[in-house]
Amino acid sequence: MTRAILQVQSFIVADKIVLKGAQFHGKHGVSQEERIVGGRIIVDVEIEYDLTRAGISDSLQDTISYSDVFKTIRHLVEDTESLLLEALARKIADALIEKFPMDALTIYVRKQPPPIRGVVESAGVEIRRTRNFP
Repeated sequence: MTRAILQVQSFIVADKIVLKGAQFHGKHGVSQEERIVGGRIIVDVEIEYDLTRAGISDSLQDTISYSDVFKTIRHLVEDTESLLLEALARKIADALIEKFPMDALTIYVRKQPPPIRGVVESAGVEIRRTRNFP
């Protein structure tokens, strides 16, 4: 008698949707001048989401549209104001988690160039958020 052994494989999902170097003109900063004149704000986002279904179906309905992610970020950077990049990054994270069914995300928001006396390419903040599962 032959016994078949059923092997169940489990995977840790490490899939990501990535936007790098999304550039906007935003009015964020501690100084009044930064909030009046504005400056270049660059945003990178990594969204952790299982892409298996989209990879099989080849359908936009089975993934998170990076175009929609970009539009959400653009609205928050260009149409709102914050004193701190920390606050802007939090607004972006909250909006994306609310709007899209992701597991987690990492956001890097930076000013280029920052309002610093000296040679600095950029200055920014990076935050990571995970969805609270019930």
